[in-house]
Amino acid sequence: MRVAIVGGGFAGLFTAHALLQRGADDLVVLDAAHHPGGVARAVRRDGYILEPAVGSLTLPHPHLSTVLAAAPGHVRSAADTARIRHVWTGRRLVTPGPGPKAALAPIVPTRAKLRGLLEPLVTEPPGEDDISLDRFCRRRLGDELGGVVAWLAASGVFAGDPTRLSARATFPALTNLVATDGSLLVGALRRLRRRPPDVPRPAVHVPTSTMGDLAAALAADLGDRFRPGHVVDAIHRNGNQWILDGSERLGADEIVLACRPTAAARLLESPMADLLEEAVSAPTVVIGFGGAGRSRDGFGILTGPGAGTATRGILLESSYAPHRAPAGHFLLKVIAGGDPPSALLDRDDTDLAENVGSEVARILGRDLEASFVEVVRHEPGIPQYRVGHHRWLAAIEEAAPSGVHLAGWGYRGVGLSHLATDAVRIASTIAS
Repeated sequence: MRVAIVGGGFAGLFTAHALLQRGADDLVVLDAAHHPGGVARAVRRDGYILEPAVGSLTLPHPHLSTVLAAAPGHVRSAADTARIRHVWTGRRLVTPGPGPKAALAPIVPTRAKLRGLLEPLVTEPPGEDDISLDRFCRRRLGDELGGVVAWLAASGVFAGDPTRLSARATFPALTNLVATDGSLLVGALRRLRRRPPDVPRPAVHVPTSTMGDLAAALAADLGDRFRPGHVVDAIHRNGNQWILDGSERLGADEIVLACRPTAAARLLESPMADLLEEAVSAPTVVIGFGGAGRSRDGFGILTGPGAGTATRGILLESSYAPHRAPAGHFLLKVIAGGDPPSALLDRDDTDLAENVGSEVARILGRDLEASFVEVVRHEPGIPQYRVGHHRWLAAIEEAAPSGVHLAGWGYRGVGLSHLATDAVRIASTIAS
């Protein structure tokens, strides 16, 4: 049985290695680009390393750790400062403590915290299987605390609008706590008690060099199964086999489309293609600022719902990944835009960097004095799992032709751990 994987980003690479680990070695990964990794393209200049896309991963993880075994030595622990997180409320920078101590942080009034403690008493109305993240959090934690939690969660992962994102699709771990234990707080405490003391806690890790180099190591381990510069223009069925037309005509028994839903739609026929075209993304901009001096310690800063900034988050790159800036210098990675859209993103790169830089300076309480500035625009941007996302997935699965599988961050999670989990699921389906 031959498997053809279209797309050499992390979703495609992870799926290939998950298949190999199940003994399915007759496979090929086809990528139109000449380098693996998809959007993982580090900017190296003047001693700085800016990762415009994902730049970190959380390990250990049952599936991600397994697929990364094919690239030993290419991942290392981040600095201890990665455990520190900050929130900009619009007036002050707040540093919540770790674990339960976060509840003491002055992000919301005491009355809002007391309402949050009543969460175990909240009952869910019957018949609602998909509501917005904002509505879910406000119902469980109250309007004030729930609104802030929903905004920060949506910003930190999707740069999205919590009133439109599906709670069930974006943060299934939270909705599952309520489904199984009846409460976020009760469910979280039960899981903490059941956690074996000798199991290491997941922590932030970074690539030893760059995410692109990590992808290259995974591709190199595939040998000639990875084919860069191979364009696929169309796929069609010919008897019992799928035919992939493009740079070269190839045949396969199973196909994995590890690309954006809209890119996959161009290779398929209706009704599946029509469904895939409904996918929604939010354009974002990543701006790197670097210069002499130190930045604040920590992993990053999220801006709260009342901050009124185009900036959604600031990653303190040189703090948790010191190798990304020259000694004695700082590097910040700023994410702006998302959903709801910001008019600031319509400006040219110079104007955009100046305006976002002013926001960042106000948040940090210091002048940036950046000698390194890099603007990277992501379009169509980060997938947005709107309310109804699960119904959309179910319709796609029903319309999918036999032997066609979909992988990537447009479907079941945007993090590397989600991609690895989905890769294992797809590989298990094919191998069985």
